[in-house]
Amino acid sequence: MYHLSDIVSTVQQTADAIAAALKIEVEIADADLIRVAGTGKYKSRCGGPMDDGFVFRHVMSTGASVIIDNPGFNELCQPCPRSGKCQEYAEVAIPIRVEDEIIGVIGLVSFNEEQTKRLIDNKESLLLFLEKMAELLVGKVIENEKTYERDLMTSQLLTVLNLLHDGILLINDQQQVTNYNTLAAKLLDIDETQDQVLFQLLDDKTLWLAVERGEPFSGPIQGKRVATQLYCDVVPIKNNGVIEGAVISVKDIKQIKKLVKEATVSEIETHLSQIIGDSPKMKALKTMALHVAPSKATLLIQGESGTGKELLARAIHQSSKRKGHAFIAINCGAIPENLLESELFGYEEGSFTGARRGGKLGKFEIAHNGTIFLDEIGDMPLHLQVKILRVLQERRVERVGGSRSIPIDVRIIAATHRNLDAMVKTGEFREDLYYRLNVIPLTIPPLRDRLEDVPILVQYYLDYYSTVTDRSVSGITQETIDILASYPWPGNVRELGNIVEYCVTMVAGGEITSDILPQRIKNVHKPESKNSLLNLRLLEREAITKALTLVDRGGHKDDAAKLLGISRATLYRKIKEYEISETKTFI
Repeated sequence: MYHLSDIVSTVQQTADAIAAALKIEVEIADADLIRVAGTGKYKSRCGGPMDDGFVFRHVMSTGASVIIDNPGFNELCQPCPRSGKCQEYAEVAIPIRVEDEIIGVIGLVSFNEEQTKRLIDNKESLLLFLEKMAELLVGKVIENEKTYERDLMTSQLLTVLNLLHDGILLINDQQQVTNYNTLAAKLLDIDETQDQVLFQLLDDKTLWLAVERGEPFSGPIQGKRVATQLYCDVVPIKNNGVIEGAVISVKDIKQIKKLVKEATVSEIETHLSQIIGDSPKMKALKTMALHVAPSKATLLIQGESGTGKELLARAIHQSSKRKGHAFIAINCGAIPENLLESELFGYEEGSFTGARRGGKLGKFEIAHNGTIFLDEIGDMPLHLQVKILRVLQERRVERVGGSRSIPIDVRIIAATHRNLDAMVKTGEFREDLYYRLNVIPLTIPPLRDRLEDVPILVQYYLDYYSTVTDRSVSGITQETIDILASYPWPGNVRELGNIVEYCVTMVAGGEITSDILPQRIKNVHKPESKNSLLNLRLLEREAITKALTLVDRGGHKDDAAKLLGISRATLYRKIKEYEISETKTFI
């Protein structure tokens, strides 16, 4: 971290000063025993290694000062090739120490009797003098390092400022612009050849009054040299309670709206025509969805996991007058309870530990004029259900930690795979919210209730995954389609899509045949025994599969065992025997 080589000029000046004051030769080496400075015959050797620096090496390793009055015969000199015939008369060496780190050594060397006498007779005062010289070098090294770090940090900060998507202004207490990044110069049309004052760039009265009070400010501000309306965030700079200026971030409001739209409106438009299914139930569902899409009514979409509830919600949004605005989807069951409220309603600055400076918009505010999709609404905590009910009634939201009521125009589409009617009876879901959400109910039928749609769904996913995986698949055999069309599909359309993706990935080329299907799919399609009207093994397997599907889709096997009237151990044995998949892939 600290290197004498970074201050070579100062080290040489120090060596010259010591030599001039003491009339004795000086050499100074760094931590790698490279001679950084020297006087007399050592001056020409600067920059090279001290091959014979056995005394300096000892000082570096022990951290102790050394005085040698018999060079060539001292035990430290024994490894030296000039041992016993050294030209030096005496030597003093002390470490240069920065905290616990030794970064070099200062040495005094005498080459005649007169120098030796001065050195030996005054060794205590010389050691003290050298220690002070070492302290001077340490101070210079530390100062140099701090200067380097400060310059590096300044360079880094300037680079960061110019990478930001906001214009940044630094203002002193006289409202003079002391620094700014390139985007601020562009947004405010700053003349780089002249000193700038805040009132020349922005309509500053409102924001500067806030700065003088020591308060942050956020809001739209009109520029003086540009027609574009700007949004400013201003934070006062305080030093010991005194206002020393402010930092101002500037954004183009048009750009803000553009970014919000890009971040929230799906690039892939979903239309009702893209919802695959020609069965009577699906035709009725799509007709109903198309009829209610233009309205402002709240919708509740119910259906098992994997049936495509979000897909239907997106299609309804795309068929409505709100299609040019945001569609915001949030899974109420996937976000931790302590974060869900701030995600939905936003928060004000300082409302809790870790709250972002300036606060944060909630999903309802971002979805203004658009649609918010509350997936798995049945998993929402009761205390948040009250706030959702208030939004539905008043069409206003209040941020966490705030007191301001913000009007919004948002269409709410909720969805769940749970039985809300039963949850209302058990007190797990508010009855008043249920009836507010259930204005227009839409129920997506499970795939097992519309198996006639399986062939067209298979063809759709076959075309899709052939393109995505870049696999050449010529088609699928009728036998394979028949097997797929007789499977109960506990994971619904999502499971079917995954199975087709598996087949496309695994096929070596040509057609997909029944041999490629996973074993669990083929097992369900095994022919019945000729000696029996009913295949008991098939019935038992279907019963177990159905029980596992009913109890939260793959978990809680104790509950499944109770439904079946068998022990947990027997259930596990049957799952293994019938090769029933326990994966949650299709949930």
